[in-house]
Amino acid sequence: MARATRRPADIGFSAITIEGGLIAPDQVLAIASATPDQKTAADYGCPKGTGLREEITRYFRIAQAHWQAWARLDQPTGPQTAAFVRDLLQQAFGFALTGPHLHRREDRRFAITWEGKAGRVPIVVAPPAPAERGRPGDGFARALPEFGDGEGGRMARRAPGVLLQDWLNATAAAQWGLVFAGDRVRLMRDNASLTRPAWIEADLGAIFRDEMFADFAAIWLLIHASRFGGEGAAAGDCALERWREAGMRVGASARERLRGNVEEALKALGQGLLDANPALRTRLDAGDLTMPQLFEQMLRVVYRLIFLAVAEDRDLLHPAAATRQVRQLYASHYGFAWLRERSTRRQAHDHHHDAWEGVKVVFRALERGEGLLGLPALGGLFDRALTPDLDAAQVPNRALMAVAFKLGWLIEDGRRVRINWRDMATEELGSVYEGLLELVPLRQDEGRTFAFAEGADTKGNARKVSGSYYTPDSLVQCLLDSALDPVLERAEAEGGVEAILALNIIDPACGSGHFLLGAARRMANRVAQLRNPDAPDYNAAMRDVVRDCIHGVDRNPMAV
Repeated sequence: MARATRRPADIGFSAITIEGGLIAPDQVLAIASATPDQKTAADYGCPKGTGLREEITRYFRIAQAHWQAWARLDQPTGPQTAAFVRDLLQQAFGFALTGPHLHRREDRRFAITWEGKAGRVPIVVAPPAPAERGRPGDGFARALPEFGDGEGGRMARRAPGVLLQDWLNATAAAQWGLVFAGDRVRLMRDNASLTRPAWIEADLGAIFRDEMFADFAAIWLLIHASRFGGEGAAAGDCALERWREAGMRVGASARERLRGNVEEALKALGQGLLDANPALRTRLDAGDLTMPQLFEQMLRVVYRLIFLAVAEDRDLLHPAAATRQVRQLYASHYGFAWLRERSTRRQAHDHHHDAWEGVKVVFRALERGEGLLGLPALGGLFDRALTPDLDAAQVPNRALMAVAFKLGWLIEDGRRVRINWRDMATEELGSVYEGLLELVPLRQDEGRTFAFAEGADTKGNARKVSGSYYTPDSLVQCLLDSALDPVLERAEAEGGVEAILALNIIDPACGSGHFLLGAARRMANRVAQLRNPDAPDYNAAMRDVVRDCIHGVDRNPMAV
């Protein structure tokens, strides 16, 4: 069975998906809900006396007519698709376009189909990809010779999405751009760090075919020409950039609240352990088990649950061969998503212990593999030797449901909002991890209450003792630019893929692996393109890079 399609960020629109942290999903929803007053209409260039919604309705019919003419073509070619995109953007989205344009940077070439606002908005257009085994082809990832990079046969093909990203990264004139694969469009931004692919995609074919006016209004408000700023302004001076920055500020606030949630989850777990396990309290009293040792095991349990949350939300947990029935069994009775939903029901917070027994089934399955649940053998974090006391203990449902709730939900303005683990960046996870190292667990009320030390009592925390400090992504990327890229270029020139996979990248103080993850992504991107420019297999390349090239140690075993 083929791997299920990766789950998009849920923003309530059937034809619009978000990948990565380009603009926060909540920010996109706010954009789609723009107040249709005269000021907003003027911002979008609507003529005086017209309303925003009536203008969007008019442009919907114009755009739909252009799409219908294009969709009647048997097999649209590149030029036919480029003409369709030109007419669509000029007559329905407010653009004035020029092109095609061929740019060069040293030995690299960038074939940009159209440009708006004097080069401020590059637009790459590719024809739709042919269907593969009954499924739509991925025109964004299909490498074509007309988008090739370099001369003399070097990387003779390139995918349109890669071309646009490369150009946005290479030029200071543009920060945002559009790429079309037939009647699908992606909004992309300068993303030189390559931490993770990011875009907002709209399926215009579905929008026009199924009369999805709300989806059209959302994408029109998002990518209208006015959103890219004025021609004479700096590349970053535009509504899109301001929206992105506003979302990042909200994200920073959410990240701080998330750290608090994880701390509260640990408190709930610790209290549940003390309440339900007199023998555990006796061992702590006698010194047979110390609080730091218990807390380390608790951290591993929380890390496991966070791992499940991220892997499930990104649809990365099950191998491709897992059947639908197996996936459904896991999702309906065992997964983190099931725990998260169960935690919202008051009656689930009882004194039984069944939920913890189910969680242990998942942990053991991920240690050794379990075909009945379709789970692979991962070992490592799920090694049962790392949590012997918790595995032997009881955890009341009320405690575990509190943990699941704190790891699954944030409360915003009195509303329950699901934590978006799917799009959590490495830096955000690292920030949470760094905060946990500062916690010093203790017992109060004659050993009956689990708590964390405050003030001067925290001076011996794991972060200070081990010298663990999280490196921001901007510094990691600078280091990769200066230290790794020249090595990769030399290896590629001397021996291609084999020479790259023969490299050893070592971080002697790896922490949560931020530098190593960044290095692995850059290497995997290069290996995948060199192996097969027509259809790069990034996941296979990443597996090979991680297995052969990436090494890290740290004096803090919890980091590793």
